[in-house]
Amino acid sequence: MIIKSLSRATKSFEALYNYLTRDKDSLLNGFNLYADPHSKTEVVEEFLTNAKHLKGARGKNYLYHEIISLNPNNLSIQEQQNILIDLVNKYISLRAENHLTFTALHNDKKHIHIHLMISANELEGSKRVRLSKRAFSTIQKELEQYVNSTYPQLGSTKHYNKDLTLIKSKKELLKSSLDDLFNNSHSKDDFRRVSEALKIEFYTRGKTIGVIYEGKKYRLKTLGVLEKYEKMVQKLEQGRTQKEKVEEKVASNENETKISDRREQMKKARANHSKNSKDKERSR
Repeated sequence: MIIKSLSRATKSFEALYNYLTRDKDSLLNGFNLYADPHSKTEVVEEFLTNAKHLKGARGKNYLYHEIISLNPNNLSIQEQQNILIDLVNKYISLRAENHLTFTALHNDKKHIHIHLMISANELEGSKRVRLSKRAFSTIQKELEQYVNSTYPQLGSTKHYNKDLTLIKSKKELLKSSLDDLFNNSHSKDDFRRVSEALKIEFYTRGKTIGVIYEGKKYRLKTLGVLEKYEKMVQKLEQGRTQKEKVEEKVASNENETKISDRREQMKKARANHSKNSKDKERSR
């Protein structure tokens, strides 16, 4: 079992909600929330309202993004889902019993896992609750003991395995967000809309392309996503060119139809004019 914890020093509840729900098959749930987990507006508003009880302070956390995943195993997806749902309930009772928590379970066949968005303060609390490394380690150990005793089919896990205590930088979340953005943008409007939702701003300086995220600059090359960005740009340009060709063809066909209709109308008008002229000659 692996637990990762990432902190955020901004009220980026909406951006994180968008990231956690990018997979439409995700199983969503909420703890201490009145909001419908499937309603972004309600969930984000409730987190923002609770955050108002905190005193503003630069560099202080407003939320935590945490991930729980199982070790590789031979269990079915349904069995793993049931275990993860039970584990997240146990984890929240240990880690954030009185906090707002939103969860999203991702059914990645190779790596089934569950994401948690946890408020930094308890319900209407005015203080941030920060876990020390020792407290976090104790929670991990207790959860792993629970796993070993309740789900022996997963195999025994060792608490002091270094791979289990990964407190990673925000680069991991940013890279994942950019991967998803580049892979799923099918138009410039898609790209612009999702970028704004994730609070990611792109910049170009000479030949360098990067992003500004939570007040800090990151180069795409350094993040390892430059090639994916370039492929996306090429794909969008090809799509735009193809769209322009279709639009030009449609416009050309419409124009030809208008010209054809106009010629037919002129032909009828000339015929009527000729007939009227002959009728006048006869009447004389």
